[in-house]
Amino acid sequence: MGRPKKYTERTLRKAVEAYFDSITREVGMTEKVDTGRKDSSGHKIFENVPVINKRGEQVKYTEYLVPPTVGGLCEYLEIHRSTWAEYCDESLHPEFSDTTTRTRGRMREYLEQQLLIRKDVKGITRVSRDYIYETTLAEAATGAVVGTKLQVEAGGLTASKPATGSGTFEVVALDGTAAGDAVRGRWV
Repeated sequence: MGRPKKYTERTLRKAVEAYFDSITREVGMTEKVDTGRKDSSGHKIFENVPVINKRGEQVKYTEYLVPPTVGGLCEYLEIHRSTWAEYCDESLHPEFSDTTTRTRGRMREYLEQQLLIRKDVKGITRVSRDYIYETTLAEAATGAVVGTKLQVEAGGLTASKPATGSGTFEVVALDGTAAGDAVRGRWV
């Protein structure tokens, strides 16, 4: 028999909540509103006022002081990553399923928000053969037809015919073969 578990369902949930509490804070959203007054130099004076939602409440958002990570969580919980992976395995620990699912969801939500609001974030995407992706041709791709395999450039913004060999992006539709034309395909 293995070593005893460090956490119960309740204590793991509380510890995960404590981890997120230790790296976040709730911030009331405000907006600058013109007061109708001017300063001695003639500039408009603005003041911060709370943003109110349709329910009459101030809008609040969670600000992450430190990005949430599995490594950071494990360090906080004083467990090894492999232990966290076991906790996430519903067949091994069904009692932790709700907590681990919610935790992974919160971490994904943070990453999604960063991709939407930050200008300096380089996106990471999960690539699946089941989805069709669209990009543009970096240069003319004379002879490209449905089934042609292109090479997608770093960042995924353009595609081109590889100089040698075969690419990893199979064309399923083309708007044309000139530079800048849209091309749709799947990863192979």
